[in-house]
Amino acid sequence: MNQEMNKEIHLSIRGVSKTFHINKGELQVLDDINLEVEKGEFISIVGTSGCGKSTLLKMVIGLEHATKGEIRVGQRVVTKPSIDCGMVFQEARLFPWLTVKENIEFGITREMPKEEQAKLVQHHIELVGLSGFENALPKQLSGGMQQRVSIARALVNKPDVLLLDEPFGALDALTRINMQNEVLKLWEHEKKTMVLVTHDIDEAIFLSDRIVVLSARPGRVMDIISVELPRPRERSSDEFLHIRSKIFKYLTKDATDDVNLGKYL
Repeated sequence: MNQEMNKEIHLSIRGVSKTFHINKGELQVLDDINLEVEKGEFISIVGTSGCGKSTLLKMVIGLEHATKGEIRVGQRVVTKPSIDCGMVFQEARLFPWLTVKENIEFGITREMPKEEQAKLVQHHIELVGLSGFENALPKQLSGGMQQRVSIARALVNKPDVLLLDEPFGALDALTRINMQNEVLKLWEHEKKTMVLVTHDIDEAIFLSDRIVVLSARPGRVMDIISVELPRPRERSSDEFLHIRSKIFKYLTKDATDDVNLGKYL
């Protein structure tokens, strides 16, 4: 059988454009985005500030609507949020008065017996490495631990696709690397389809099967780069640095004068 016919597409973005109406004018942020993501694939999206990366994720989850085009998660046309798609935002967005366990419980939208719910929550606490912190409040956790709670809350409904919108942007460098390793382990264990938006080129290369490079606003797909390096990946290898240089050249060539290029280093 043809290998193409064996592919299971978990996310399909077809001819998607997005225009916002601002002060009686129009601002186009995305133009004719086309992308198919296979089951179990890890995709990263990179591009200069304001090119529509986060807007694209919000459309995939149903928080924004495309001006043109169509987005499907599995066979479902996206018109509103659904449990088949979870999202981790830039900030942890935890309820400060709820414990780790209660914050994860809050993410459950499916009806189930309390005993089954308790087992499900405990499983995800263990999955993200927070055993022993079930009754801790967010203020008692580090930034990395708070994001682990957010990831567990996004996974607790067992979504087909997990979206990550710059989830490690506020973390220090060492914590960020540790969280990248944790997400990689989670992806390998859970076999989830994941889509990450990031400003960090190294992060994208370290984690991804493919990297989508968007142009400056309005965001268009400039290239989709396959990362055919064995995992775990060595960040200082010649192959890694070659891909890094290729993406960096796209972004620096396309960047406007007011973009802080240091964020891509």
